[in-house]
Amino acid sequence: MGFRKSQVIAMRIVTMVAVLFVSLLAAGCSSSIPVKVDSIVGSESMPDKTYSWFSGMPKVPQDDLYFREFSNYFRSVLKQQGYVESKEDNAPVAIYFSYGVSPGKTVQYTTSTPLYDWYGGDTIVYVQTRDEGGGEVSRTTSTVTTPLYRRMVGVDVDTRSYTVFTSYAVLEAKRYQPGSKPQEMKTLWKTTVSTTSKSNDLRALMPVLAAAAAPYIGIDTGAAKIIKIQKDDPKLVELKRKAQLSP
Repeated sequence: MGFRKSQVIAMRIVTMVAVLFVSLLAAGCSSSIPVKVDSIVGSESMPDKTYSWFSGMPKVPQDDLYFREFSNYFRSVLKQQGYVESKEDNAPVAIYFSYGVSPGKTVQYTTSTPLYDWYGGDTIVYVQTRDEGGGEVSRTTSTVTTPLYRRMVGVDVDTRSYTVFTSYAVLEAKRYQPGSKPQEMKTLWKTTVSTTSKSNDLRALMPVLAAAAAPYIGIDTGAAKIIKIQKDDPKLVELKRKAQLSP
């Protein structure tokens, strides 16, 4: 029994290590980031593609260092779509940019690992005696070995948890009206992008959000779309380069 018990323990350890290795391998091999893109267009037509850029967050000024860095990614995307940024604040279109990351949310997951034990493998010795007569007795010895097999004896349940964050960015284009507050202007289109992951590093994720939003800015998607962005996507690399060159 001691031998069998040690086999069960060894098998359990090997199985757990294998599961952990596969999990780590899958995480390491994942080279894409899923991004949800939801873009909607209003009933009014675009007056022009010349726009002024504003912060859509009351507590974040336009000269905030993070705001400036994140803005560069989306400004580059807008330029690709034919938009022209005005140096004045009274362009026909006012685009309000906002971003953020949600508080962490704890997610639990459970893995079940079957446990096995070995059965059989026993050797049985049979001794047959026979009287040959004349006081002689013969003995015949034979052995039989039962087959060795494994059988599941239980399940090991392991529950773990991790924290996820939702990072997002919102672009809202409005028809500029002198003297009007943003909420009083008519919305021309609104594009929202977000991704949920274990990272809350907006500096790393913002170019990914911008790259995913690029084809859908100012276009009605009809429903939210999931776009997978490869970490080594040439378009993403180029977007980062252009953003770094922007003032």
